[in-house]
Amino acid sequence: MSLNKGEAGETQLEHNAELNHTEKPKRGGCAGFLRKWWWAILIVLAICALVIILPLVLVGFPRIIQDKVNGSTLSIDGISVTNSKTDTVTISINSTVSSSNSIPATVDGFDAIMYLEDKLPHTPVMTLKMPQTKTGLAIVNITQEISGASNQPFIDFNSWYLWNESFPVTIEGDTLVHVKGLKAAKVHFKKTVTLKGINGFKGITVEGAKIDPLATDNNFHGTANIPNQSILTFEVGNATFSNFFEQKKIGTLFIDNMFVRPGVNKIAVRASIEQGPVLTGIQKQPYCKDGVLPFDLQGTNVVNHGQVLPYFKEALSLHPQSVSIGVGAALKDAGLDLGGCKKSS
Repeated sequence: MSLNKGEAGETQLEHNAELNHTEKPKRGGCAGFLRKWWWAILIVLAICALVIILPLVLVGFPRIIQDKVNGSTLSIDGISVTNSKTDTVTISINSTVSSSNSIPATVDGFDAIMYLEDKLPHTPVMTLKMPQTKTGLAIVNITQEISGASNQPFIDFNSWYLWNESFPVTIEGDTLVHVKGLKAAKVHFKKTVTLKGINGFKGITVEGAKIDPLATDNNFHGTANIPNQSILTFEVGNATFSNFFEQKKIGTLFIDNMFVRPGVNKIAVRASIEQGPVLTGIQKQPYCKDGVLPFDLQGTNVVNHGQVLPYFKEALSLHPQSVSIGVGAALKDAGLDLGGCKKSS
C-alpha cells in the first residue's frame, strides 16, 4: 500500500515538474521582426509601388496631357500676305492659344500643316513653324516665307478666302509637352478654326467718277470703296479686270498698287471704256432715271514687282464682281447732259 502511494506521488511530482519546465510562448515576435527587417519591408513596398504606379504614369500621363491639348482653344486674330511673288509670299499669322494651366508645361515648337477642312482630299496649303509655348494663355505670332504659292492648294486657299462668307481651316501637327520631373509626352495638336471670308467684295462702290469724252485710253477715273470683312491683309499689286455692261465687254479697268486691309479700302481706279455702249445705255430704262449703270468686273491678270501672281489672278477671275457707277452725273460734269430718258418711238 505504501509502495503504491509512493509511486503515485513520484509520478505526480514528475508531471508537475514537466509542466513547470514547458517554455511559455514569447510575446512581441512581430514587433521584433519589424524592428529587425523594417528596411527590407520598405524596399519591397517601394518596388510594389513602382510596379503599380509607374505603368499608370507612363500610360496615363500622356493621355492626360493629350486631353489637355484637345481641350485647348485656338483663335486666329489676323493674317497678312505680303511681299507677293510668283511662287513665294511672306505670311504672318497672329493667333492665341488658350489651355488649362492646372499642369504647368512647356510645348515644343513644331511644324504644323494648314488645309481647307471642307475640301477633300485634305491637301496642305502651307506648313507653319509653330514656336515654343507654355500652357495657359499663349500669344502665338508667326512670320515666315511660304514657297509653292503658285501651286493649286494655295490658289484654292485664296479663292475660298475671296469668295466665301466664312470657311473652316484646320491646323495640325505633332509635338512634345514637357512637365518638370516627367518624361516628355508626345501629343497631336489639331484645331479647326472658322475664318471670315471676303465674300467677293460684296458691297463695293465707286465714287467721284470722272469721264473724259474725248479720250479713248484711261478715259474713266474714280475711287473704289472695297469692303473687306475678313481679318486678311494682302498685297495684290497691279490688278486688271475686264469691264462688262449688259454681258458685253466694253473695256478694261485697272487698280494699281492694290493693297487690301480689313475694313473699307479707298483705292483709286482707272479704266479704258468704249463710250458708245455707255451713252446708249444711259438713255434707256431703267438707267436713265438715276443715271446709274451696273457693271461687272472680272479679273484677268495680277502683276506685282513685274511677276505674275497666279494665286490672285485665278481667284479674281472665278466670278464677276458687280458694281454700280453713277455714269450720268459723271457725263454731266464732263459737259454731256443727255437729258434723261430717251422717248420711245
